Amino acid sequence: MSAAVAVVVLAGAAIAGTRLLGDGGSGQSTADEPYYGTTAELEGSADAIVRGTLTATRPDADETVATVQVSSIAKGSVAAGAAIEVAYSASGPETPEGLHRGGDFVLLLQVRDGKTWNLVNTTQGYYTVAGANLTPGPDNDVPLSASVTQRLGMS
Repeated sequence: MSAAVAVVVLAGAAIAGTRLLGDGGSGQSTADEPYYGTTAELEGSADAIVRGTLTATRPDADETVATVQVSSIAKGSVAAGAAIEVAYSASGPETPEGLHRGGDFVLLLQVRDGKTWNLVNTTQGYYTVAGANLTPGPDNDVPLSASVTQRLGMS
C-alpha cells in the first residue's frame, strides 16, 4: 500500500464516526463533531445525563456559559438540586439553536473541569422537555433510552 493510499484510508477511518454539520446543502463543511448513531453510543459518551432548567446565561469569550438548575439525574455525579455551568459555542454552526433561558432540558454532558460541563455534541447534547415529551436538537434522530427517561421522571 502506498503512503498516499494509507493516508486516505486513515483519514476515512478517522471521520467514519464524524458527521459534518451545517453545510446548508453546499457540500462545504462548516463544523464537525462526533455523531452518535445509536442510543447506547450517545448515552455512553456522556459523563452525566441531567434534566434541568436553564436559569441564566452569560458571555465568556467566544462561548455562552449557562447556569442550569438540575432537577433530576440519570447518570453521573451531579446532585439533584445543584446549579451547574454548561459552556457552549456562542455563534456559528456549533451553537445549540434551541437552548434558552427558562427552558426545561435534558442535557448529555461531558466534564470540562471541576465546575463546568460541555454538551457531548451541539445537536445531540440536549433535548427540550415539553410536558412528558422530549424534542431532540436539530439533526438528531437518536432517542434516549426508556431507563434514562424514567430516571429523569419522563415516563
